[in-house]
Amino acid sequence: MLDHLFLDTVGALRASLEQSLLERSQEDRLVYDLFSGDLVWETSVTLPGDGDPPRVNADLSLDWQTWSQSAWRSLAMGEEVEEMPEIGIEVVFRVQRLAGRPPLAKLLSALPEESPEMGGDKLARSSPVVEEAPDEEGDGEVEVAVEVSYEGAYRLPAPTSTPAEPAGQPQSLAGWTSARMLAGDGLSARSGPARQLSQATEATLGSLGAWVASTLVRLADLPFEYLPPSDSPDDPEGLEG
Repeated sequence: MLDHLFLDTVGALRASLEQSLLERSQEDRLVYDLFSGDLVWETSVTLPGDGDPPRVNADLSLDWQTWSQSAWRSLAMGEEVEEMPEIGIEVVFRVQRLAGRPPLAKLLSALPEESPEMGGDKLARSSPVVEEAPDEEGDGEVEVAVEVSYEGAYRLPAPTSTPAEPAGQPQSLAGWTSARMLAGDGLSARSGPARQLSQATEATLGSLGAWVASTLVRLADLPFEYLPPSDSPDDPEGLEG
């Protein structure tokens, strides 16, 4: 069963990425695990005009596990649950086409240890992973890439008895000052706590797009040397700056 909450949240995040003027470097993928029942949505974005392959890239994935789907359906029917459902989140930032191994301390200076707060939750930064790929002959240029991932989950807040805002009123959440949603935007017909939770989830995760875009810009501004992209003639000096 494709829960509306997950698909509406994906739609809000996609809209946020587009509003941040990011370009998709690959098609979105929605994967359903026939054995576990888990749903995973994946996409990859980059800055406009950054070449092919781009210098900086971000891979995003949202994970909607079976137990969370069951808990959400119970909430939607007005039932109580022992544990609030959550959406798993992973964001992997990649700097590639590097002409040499960059100073990792300088790269990490553009990547905080945690993401901005998402309704009380934050994504934690992992250690950087460095890849080196020599050319086919093995005696020429070595292309270097560095990946740093953020992982965590957004746990839906416990429902309250507070009435939902009237349709058309702007919504925002603490921790994501750019998150603005209109009640009823992208939502299926729901009422009460389930509608409140869906609004909060869409607004919170939808704001991930602004953070991803600003992080990609900071990474692209670092003074590293890059190899020329494969879709353009070689740089006269052999390097991009």
